[in-house]
Amino acid sequence: MSKVTGQGSPFLRNHRISICFAVLFTAIVVCCLLTLVTGKVSFGLADLLNALAEPGGEDVSHRIFWNLRVPRVVAAVLAGSALAVSGLSLQTVFRNPLCGPFVLGISSGASLGVAIALLAGMGFGHFGVLGAASVGAFAVTLVIMAIASCFTRSSVLLVAGLLFGYFIDALVSVIMAGSEAENLQVYVAWGMGSFGRLTIDSVYLFAGAVAVGLALVAGSIRYLNAARMGDDFARGLGVNVSVARKCVLLGSSILAGAATAFCGPVAFIGIAVPHLAYMLFKTTNHRVLIPGSACCGALLALVAGLFPVSVPLNAVLSVVGVPIILYVMLRGSKERV
Repeated sequence: MSKVTGQGSPFLRNHRISICFAVLFTAIVVCCLLTLVTGKVSFGLADLLNALAEPGGEDVSHRIFWNLRVPRVVAAVLAGSALAVSGLSLQTVFRNPLCGPFVLGISSGASLGVAIALLAGMGFGHFGVLGAASVGAFAVTLVIMAIASCFTRSSVLLVAGLLFGYFIDALVSVIMAGSEAENLQVYVAWGMGSFGRLTIDSVYLFAGAVAVGLALVAGSIRYLNAARMGDDFARGLGVNVSVARKCVLLGSSILAGAATAFCGPVAFIGIAVPHLAYMLFKTTNHRVLIPGSACCGALLALVAGLFPVSVPLNAVLSVVGVPIILYVMLRGSKERV
């Protein structure tokens, strides 16, 4: 995790943080509006105001707006926020800047659950798919927690997570080999990652799952602020490390599972966005970093979603994520010299 601390007087730090949040919020609003009005069917300002004024309209423009554009905006904001906060929490708990839902195998566990659900012929966007993804992510989290009770070195957990990821990917390949062509096509399309699959009926389900995950992580802010100094330091502050760590890991698995279930495997947000938040806010206080990472994740997801459908979502995110990860690795190697 980047060693960034607050600099300058408290007034200047608070002023900087306020400006950063104002800029992020403004950029998010602008990107939301652009997502709502751009696409194969363009909306003018009058069309936008008309759709907002009459949400129950039955004409084509109203249906496109409420059934396609609004869910797409919600999916990008929720998935970006969820993956960013999940990555931030995992990087803090394991004190590793390259940690994230994919590295620990949590996203792979969610993908396994979705694979079982979709390849069994279940429809996307229902409780079954979300439940399967959450169970898969939580199962991997339980294994990681069990390993964490036996080993104190975070490197062991990261290696175990990578091994579980490879193992689960192999299981998915076996399941795909014995699946029907129609179900296989659905799963392959889901595996490409997209913010355009969320339906208006599933918005509340997605939002509820993300809210639960965020609540579990936010309830452990005191532990997260102390974790970078070690578990012994956190215990010295009166923090119940065991309970707090379990809450953070459970919340992270729910966030990653929900985002994977509704949007498919979305790369790089979980590992890259926390570092953007560190560089932007220049603080290690998670009372700032959690909402800051959520805003940065939502903004990055919205920007990536503005590209044409023909451009793969993960390709756009890779363009941003890979340079950030390389920068973190190079910076870490220089600090060790």
